Amino acid sequence: MKRPRYAPDSPLPAFPYLPGKNHPDANFQPAPSIASDDWRSDQAYLHGIDLFNHQFYWEAHEAWEHRWLPLADGDPLRTHLQGLIQASAALLKIRLLEPTPARSIWKRGRTRLLQVVAGCSEETYLGIEIPALVQSIDTIIDTGDPEFDVPCIVLSGGP
Repeated sequence: MKRPRYAPDSPLPAFPYLPGKNHPDANFQPAPSIASDDWRSDQAYLHGIDLFNHQFYWEAHEAWEHRWLPLADGDPLRTHLQGLIQASAALLKIRLLEPTPARSIWKRGRTRLLQVVAGCSEETYLGIEIPALVQSIDTIIDTGDPEFDVPCIVLSGGP
């Protein structure tokens, strides 16, 4: 399956960083975190999705974290990004054969993602159909298989 790119000008790393197994790609830099009121032009957000979709879970976490840190507590975007960060961290833990921490991290991330979508009139938040993403990650966490079918975030045109 050809995976979409939403921030094609922001490069992907040469290889995924797996803590304890290798070193990060020294040439990789996440897209600059410049706040935008429109998620469609938020390069840090979109680059994080590209990284997630291409199995760069550590790097997706880093891209979203730079966008997440300056946001105020209670901001739905902060909650959403933290949920995505925890989704990435959980998938990375599965890859590293650490299913117990993966379950713990995912439980918190799952709660955050569902909390955000509960406050919406639709099941989509910032282009992501949250229930579908949650279900795909639930399956991975439940099986604990490090060779899991990689989830893919396909952004919709919604708000």
